[in-house]
Amino acid sequence: MTFPEPPQQAPQAWQAPQTPQAPQDPPAAPGHPARPAPGTDLGADLGAALTFAGRALLRNWLPFLVVGLLYSAIATVLVVGGIAAGIAAMLPMAESASPGDDVPPQAILVFYGIVTLAIVLMVPFMLLWQSGSARAAEVILDGGRPTLRQALVGPFRVILTALLVGAITVVGLMLLYIPGLIAGVLLMFAIPAAARGASPLEALRQSVALVRANLATAIVTYLVISVIGSLAGFLLITVIALIPFLLLFEIGMFERLSGRELPEPTARA
Repeated sequence: MTFPEPPQQAPQAWQAPQTPQAPQDPPAAPGHPARPAPGTDLGADLGAALTFAGRALLRNWLPFLVVGLLYSAIATVLVVGGIAAGIAAMLPMAESASPGDDVPPQAILVFYGIVTLAIVLMVPFMLLWQSGSARAAEVILDGGRPTLRQALVGPFRVILTALLVGAITVVGLMLLYIPGLIAGVLLMFAIPAAARGASPLEALRQSVALVRANLATAIVTYLVISVIGSLAGFLLITVIALIPFLLLFEIGMFERLSGRELPEPTARA
């Protein structure tokens, strides 16, 4: 009795083992080109940060405007009052000089001394304004809407960070100007880092590291900030909006260069 032989399988050709492929991003929707990832494209990063800053300011204009009017009024009173006090102190000294003589040097020193004192007294209020704008920007990044109280003053770590950045930059500007420009670029993202929770010294380190890793983008960002600041310095309403807009722009660039997408600011209900 014979049994049928089992069917013979054809020998298979040897195949090389396949290496696992890295996951790919999903294809973009038809008609919509894929957007560059955060921190990889200069134009996309600048455009996203500027758009975020503009929409955030327009959709939360009330706290920014009220706080800006308050701090601008304080700064105006201090500066105008300092100039008036300087003139009032200088006039008697100038009148005591002999006819035909120039204004005594001590009178000029008194005038500039009083004006400088007024400017120094203005610095704390500018720091409070910066810290409040940074805190409001953080609230917007987290999907909320800042209140007037939040935009008025920020955490102490932000105030101290802004003070350190300003002091280092001013000292650098006094040292033949160029070191101040370098410090301004390297420390450009210190306040945004502090607003996101870093301590003052850690915020300085994070800013320097981020700028060094994205030097070309950081230089262009600094130039954009300088141009906006120069153009906005002519009108009162633009000066009021200048500080919050620049803080929103800086924190937007900080997020993009850190590899994070920017949210859409919450619209008013």
